[in-house]
Amino acid sequence: MALTAWETYVEDRVTEAMNKRLAAVAGSYVGEFIQKKLQQELKQFHNPTSDKTKRLFLDYLGIDITQGWNWANNDPEKAKKSLNEWISKRGDAVHRSKPINNGSPAAHLIKRDELEKVIRFIKELVKATDSYLECNL
Repeated sequence: MALTAWETYVEDRVTEAMNKRLAAVAGSYVGEFIQKKLQQELKQFHNPTSDKTKRLFLDYLGIDITQGWNWANNDPEKAKKSLNEWISKRGDAVHRSKPINNGSPAAHLIKRDELEKVIRFIKELVKATDSYLECNL
C-alpha cells in the first residue's frame, strides 16, 4: 500500500505541476495535446522506480527530481537504491505464486519492521520531493 501511495503521489504531483504550467494554453490544441500525452503515459506508469520517476519529471517538468532526495542519512543515490529495492520487493510480493504447503506456514515476505521502514522512507521521500519541487517550479 505504501508504494501504491507513492505511485499515486508521483502521478498527482506531475499532473498538478503540468496544469499550472499549461494554464496559459489550456483549451488550445497544444495544451490538450500535452495533457493527453501525459495521461497516456500515466496509464502506463507502474512500478515507479527511481529511473521511471526521474524520467517522468524530466520529460514533463524539466526537473531531475531525484537530485532533491536528500534528508537525514540519505542522499540521492542511497534514496534511489532504496526505492528501487522496495519496488522490487513489492513486485516479488505481488507476483509470487503460493506453493502448496502441508507443513508449517511459510515465512512472510515482508515483516512488520520492514513495513514500518518503508512507510517512514516513503514519508521522507515525499517531503524531499515536495521541497525540491517548491524550489524548482
